[in-house]
Amino acid sequence: MGRKRKSKKQRKGEGNSTESGTVMNICDLPDPILYHILSSLPTKDAIRTSVLSKMWEHLWKNISKIELRENYHNYLEQPEPVKRQKFMDFATKLLRDCDCSNLKKFDLICSVDENASQVNQWLCGFINPEIEEISLRFEDIWEPLVFPDHLFTCATLTQFDLRMKHIFKLPSSIHFQSLRMLRLVSVIFPDSSSTQNLFSGCPALEELALIYCNLKNVKAFFISSPLLQTIDIVDKEDEEDDGLNVSKKVVIFGTNLTSFNYSGDFPNEYSLCDSASVINASIMVQVPPSPNCWDDECMIYSRLLDLGRFVFKLLRELPNLEWLTISDDFVLALSRTRLLLKYLPFFPNLVELNFSSIDESIDLSYPGLSAMFHNSPNLEVIRFVKGVFLPKDDATCILDCIPMCFSTDLKLIEISGFDGEEEELFAIKVLLQAASVLSKLIIRSYSFRYNGDDIDRGERLDKLHHQILRYPRRSMDCEIDVEHIVIG
Repeated sequence: MGRKRKSKKQRKGEGNSTESGTVMNICDLPDPILYHILSSLPTKDAIRTSVLSKMWEHLWKNISKIELRENYHNYLEQPEPVKRQKFMDFATKLLRDCDCSNLKKFDLICSVDENASQVNQWLCGFINPEIEEISLRFEDIWEPLVFPDHLFTCATLTQFDLRMKHIFKLPSSIHFQSLRMLRLVSVIFPDSSSTQNLFSGCPALEELALIYCNLKNVKAFFISSPLLQTIDIVDKEDEEDDGLNVSKKVVIFGTNLTSFNYSGDFPNEYSLCDSASVINASIMVQVPPSPNCWDDECMIYSRLLDLGRFVFKLLRELPNLEWLTISDDFVLALSRTRLLLKYLPFFPNLVELNFSSIDESIDLSYPGLSAMFHNSPNLEVIRFVKGVFLPKDDATCILDCIPMCFSTDLKLIEISGFDGEEEELFAIKVLLQAASVLSKLIIRSYSFRYNGDDIDRGERLDKLHHQILRYPRRSMDCEIDVEHIVIG
């Protein structure tokens, strides 16, 4: 919407004078620049500029970005009815007054409840055929939301972030010509055919995230995009699963894929094809709990074997890794598949190996751990993010057959979450005796200021540091640092 410019007489005395005597005023800026400035403000602040003067009354209606976020902190709790109604009224009035044809970015967070029809109107109105970025988060959905058909053939959309624990209704025709980033959280895919159409309709996709998505209605689908570089998957067994659901198959073609990240309890089967380009991976698998038979040792062993086969298969599909992060359950499960360990692939390019978990340290005696070390001849960095330990009767795990990387390339070992327990100290002693070219060993210990243990732990760590410095080591040039990190 255009506006009438002020005359020189009207502008006299306003703004700031420059050295040349020219008077500069924000009102003199071209409309597109003012629209850009207003669009950079929070939506409510942009609307508030309408009271500044007659000239500003309608400028905000041409903003290119709208953020609508229902103002309550805990999405598990219902917002106050009065505040909720104000939010609903505000969004509906905004849709009526704003020129949505100018929108490039739309961000909406709200609880749907019984207002699905009203939210559908927002989706149809705010999402125009030339939108570029969309971020939607819905809670408490009672019936399926309906997205406008033009969304699924939008040629300008580059980023789409959708979070909702409900069925994502998809049309038969999908073509996101320019979509580079797709992030789906908790969505329920409707069926195999439309799900396949979705992933086949993203030829420009570079980043894909599937976080806690529900595949109960899907049998199988493949993900193939010539430009796909990064894929993040967080997979969890359906809490409502009656045990009858079978594993779903997802095949990923990644000729240009460089990063693959998986976290979960492997309820579904994932296969990587043409994945030689992947150099960075994180595989944070965990054994899925089974409330009905968790005390059954046979069932636990069976699940570990299943997990072992799962991770073994993934490793064989990632031969050119340079950086790898794995969980404690990964190592434990791999150790249970001893018959497969001799077929474990070599990782000639792997230079950094990280061991991480939620709260468990790594047992240095695990066969799977030793196999990873032996099959990574050029490993330079090892990080134990949650600590490492070694029972004293298992000292032969490394010392009897030292991995090549310990003698040729391993320069840095980092151990976090150190508590100074006897088995932790023994693991450190063995690592120092095995690594002949080690340049630095970093040991980190954490304490909490609020419970008063930071002072006592600091003094104890100083003593342990001196004790570790006296340990025999193969690399006389190795520098040993013990860091005390106080939290709170």
